[in-house]
Amino acid sequence: MSEKKYSFGSASRMKALEPGQEATLKFLGDPKTVETEYGEKYSIPIHLYQHPSYPSLSSDGMELVWETKAQVIEKDLLPLLKDSKEFRKDYLEHYWTLRVDDGGSYRLEG
Repeated sequence: MSEKKYSFGSASRMKALEPGQEATLKFLGDPKTVETEYGEKYSIPIHLYQHPSYPSLSSDGMELVWETKAQVIEKDLLPLLKDSKEFRKDYLEHYWTLRVDDGGSYRLEG
């Protein structure tokens, strides 16, 4: 992905997944903490390819921001990004499946 020369306004945010749903995405950058009306969250730039709330999404997908409080980001993703060059490479190159289980917990598989 090439760097943008100009960007104005806020990035579009990915709609939330409901329990039992999943989405397919690629990460475009590292998680950053942001303050929202719901408290502190992680903001992660993504390229979304499949999501049940976007039924007319083209095969090219679309760039969005995923804002989340999901514990998987802090407990699993951030330490791996910090400590593993191999994981960092995979993080940016692989397609990932984001699932929400019936209890509301997030799971990332890539």
